[in-house]
Amino acid sequence: MYRASLFLFLLSHCVYGQDFTKAGTAAGQFLKIPVGAKAVAMASTFTSVANDVSTLYWNPAGAIALDQLEIGVSHTSWLAGISHNYLGIALPMGDAGIIGFSVNQLGSGDIEVTTVESPKGTGTYYTTADLALGVSYARAIMDRVSVGVTAKYVTQRIANTSAQTVAFDLGVLLRTGFSGMKLGLSFQNFGPALHMTGSDLIRTVDLDPKSEINPVVEANLSTQSYTMPASYRASMSLPIVGQEGLMTSDMSSFIAAIDGVHLIDNQEHYSVGAEYGFAKTIFLRGGYMFNTDEEGLTVGGGVNLSAGSSSFTLDYAYAAFGVFPAVHVFSVGIRL
Repeated sequence: MYRASLFLFLLSHCVYGQDFTKAGTAAGQFLKIPVGAKAVAMASTFTSVANDVSTLYWNPAGAIALDQLEIGVSHTSWLAGISHNYLGIALPMGDAGIIGFSVNQLGSGDIEVTTVESPKGTGTYYTTADLALGVSYARAIMDRVSVGVTAKYVTQRIANTSAQTVAFDLGVLLRTGFSGMKLGLSFQNFGPALHMTGSDLIRTVDLDPKSEINPVVEANLSTQSYTMPASYRASMSLPIVGQEGLMTSDMSSFIAAIDGVHLIDNQEHYSVGAEYGFAKTIFLRGGYMFNTDEEGLTVGGGVNLSAGSSSFTLDYAYAAFGVFPAVHVFSVGIRL
């Protein structure tokens, strides 16, 4: 219990320690979009829950609990018609640990070009695309402690301008041995800055406008570099009802969780979430995010259909977004 008390102290310090914001100072914002309908429905309190393949995003150390081949796909109808997709694959390797692969992709679709002269559109279009390809590895280092790391290749493109870098996630998961309580820490998106280059930055320049014979030359604009959206999460989850919960039940389960998040480019916030399950088949979830500009209530549910050692899961999440339309997340998972 001493470790749990210390963890909660650090969590509260994480949540309340920052009183300013640096919004807009980091690139790679798509890396902060939550993945997995289960996690989103629980208000992103998944760093210690970590019990499906989306843990490769939330906390790679949680992948050690995936003892079967698992494949998961998630689709998010994000704001402004933006589409966000995630694919995760976890491959158990016995005592050697778990290896995982992930694809995190965001696309805008076609966007019409506007200019000062044509503010309603020029009839030409461009697209934006963000992509992160990740390789994860997790293993147990002690009886109740696992660690995990993810290396990611990150690229962002807008029209004919793009940037590339690498980033790393590091996670730790502790099973306390007290009624299934778990504590999780996750450090995300640490790596070199992104720097945009490309043909759209080429401009013609007259180095001497006063001269009538001076030739016009091409110049390449140099853009500012932007840091990655690094963050760290502290989390605790506790089964209240279940086979290893505070109250024992074979038919019902109820898990409560809390996450605190420290961001380098925005104010700290925290979330509370819960999941109720019946007969390990039907699940209802909900949560709330605090100290955010627009995010708040989240709800959702899912079904888990098993056949022998294999299973199929289908999950949905609804996330309110203040003055913006709500976000909808759909996930499908298979364990073989």
